[in-house]
Amino acid sequence: MPSQNSAAPAIRFEAAGAETPARHGRRLAQVLGCRGCHGADLAGQPWEEDPAFAILYSSNLTRVVSRYDDAALARAIRLGVRPDGSPLWAMPSETFSRLSEPDMAALIAYLRTLRPAGRDYPRMAIGPRGRQAIDRGEIRPAPYHVREGRDRAPVRLDERHDWARYIARATCGECHGLDLSGSPTPDADDPPDLIVAGAYSRAEFRRLLRTGVPTGGRRLALMATVARSRFSRLTDREVDAIYDYLVARARQAH
Repeated sequence: MPSQNSAAPAIRFEAAGAETPARHGRRLAQVLGCRGCHGADLAGQPWEEDPAFAILYSSNLTRVVSRYDDAALARAIRLGVRPDGSPLWAMPSETFSRLSEPDMAALIAYLRTLRPAGRDYPRMAIGPRGRQAIDRGEIRPAPYHVREGRDRAPVRLDERHDWARYIARATCGECHGLDLSGSPTPDADDPPDLIVAGAYSRAEFRRLLRTGVPTGGRRLALMATVARSRFSRLTDREVDAIYDYLVARARQAH
């Protein structure tokens, strides 16, 4: 897979030759976790319901998308800002900030096929404890995380692994950090540095990404959910490419 530059085709998630952009975008919406936040039908859902902290809903994409042109949608997804310049909250735009133009176009094409359903939700209402958390810097809007993560990415090894590196940042990066180094203050249940993948066989890694069951059969609640709902939609070539990259990354670290 060639590296992403002006002389080569843009890196993108795998798409079948006869697949329409909207069908490709539908799979991306699953792999990238849009349904996990915006609901199975993408019609939005309650996200935080503590009046003292905040009342926050994920947006009803079936209604919101028609009010954005393509450029505004891309900015919302990549940068976490609305057309009026106000920030989105709890939107992981930092992981989507490097989505390639072909993948972004496909995702938008899919979103435009959605039929309006449900209702519009109000913008976030921040309570006194939420305001204090913001003042202390404990929670930040999406554009802040985009800026903080602008230069963070998995280590580049060589051109052979550029495709997997791109996919891993947009998928694994949400939990394991944009550089895949895990939580800066890891507890036992925090996402680890993905150097751990170096201890997996290819078959074990495939099982992990399809089912969320790690080597040794331990119970991983979050990974099990993410694997079944998102990573099980990765193609075999994508899974194998990620594995090859993570193993090479682990070997370089040693």
